Amino acid sequence: AAAMGQAFAIMSGEIDLSVGMNGTFSGVMAAYACINWGFGIIPTIFVGLATGALVGAINGFCVTKLRLSSWITTLATQFICNGLAVTISYGYPMPINSLGTTDFTRARPLGLSWLFFVFIGLIIFCDIIIRKTKFGYNMRAVGGNREFAQMAGINVNHVKMLVFIISGLFAAVGGLFDVLVNASASSSFGAGREFRAIISVAIGGISMSGGAGSMYGAGLGVLLFHTLWYALRILKIDTNLQLVLIGFILLLSVLLDIFRKRVEARRMIGA
Repeated sequence: AAAMGQAFAIMSGEIDLSVGMNGTFSGVMAAYACINWGFGIIPTIFVGLATGALVGAINGFCVTKLRLSSWITTLATQFICNGLAVTISYGYPMPINSLGTTDFTRARPLGLSWLFFVFIGLIIFCDIIIRKTKFGYNMRAVGGNREFAQMAGINVNHVKMLVFIISGLFAAVGGLFDVLVNASASSSFGAGREFRAIISVAIGGISMSGGAGSMYGAGLGVLLFHTLWYALRILKIDTNLQLVLIGFILLLSVLLDIFRKRVEARRMIGA
C-alpha cells in the first residue's frame, strides 16, 4: 500500500520518504486508540487513517506553502514519526487481540490472504483515479511540467497538497495491514519501507522524474520486488549481497526510464 502512495507522489514530481514511518506511527496510534480508549475495529482504523492523512497534510503544507523540498520535508517527518511511535509504544509491541482480527487475516480464500484482495482492489481504484478523473490528469500534468500546468490553469499547490494527503493515507493503510496481520503494533514494522516502495515503483515503470506511470505497473512492481526478495532468501543469498543486487535493480530501472524518455523524444523530433 505504501508503494501506491509513493506512486502518487512520484507521478506528481515529488517524493515521500515518510511513507514507512508514517505507516508505523499510524499503526501505533490505532493500537493506542484500541488499548487506551477502548475503540472498536472501525474507530481504530479511522484513527490510523486520520493519523496518516494528517502527516501527509503536514508534508503537503511544508512543500506547497513553505516551499520546502519534499526530500527534506518528508525526511524530517520520517524521523518525527519514528520518534513519536517509539515514545508512544515505549519501544514495545502493542497487542490488539481484543479486536478479534485474527480470523479475518488468517483466512485463505483461494489460498490467498484477504489483504491481497484488498490490495488488488486498491490498485484498480487508484488506476481509475489516475486515468479517468480530472485530478489524475492534473496530477500527471503537474508532474510532467509544472510551468505548463500552471499556464493551463491548474492549481499546482492544490494538486500537490492532495497528493501528499493521499500518500499519507496509503502509508497508513500499509501500517494498518501490519497491525491487523500481527494483531499488534510495533515501532519497528515500517523500517525501510520507503525504500522498498521507491524500488517497487521504479521497477513498475513509473517515471522517476514524474508525469507518467500506471498504478497497475506499481502493483506489478510490488509483486516482482517481493518475489525477488523471497527468492533471494530461499536461495540463502548473503544478506549484504541481496542489498547489492536490489540496488543494481533500482539503478537499472532508473536507467531504463531515462533511455525510454530519450527514445520517445527522438521519435517526437523525427515526427
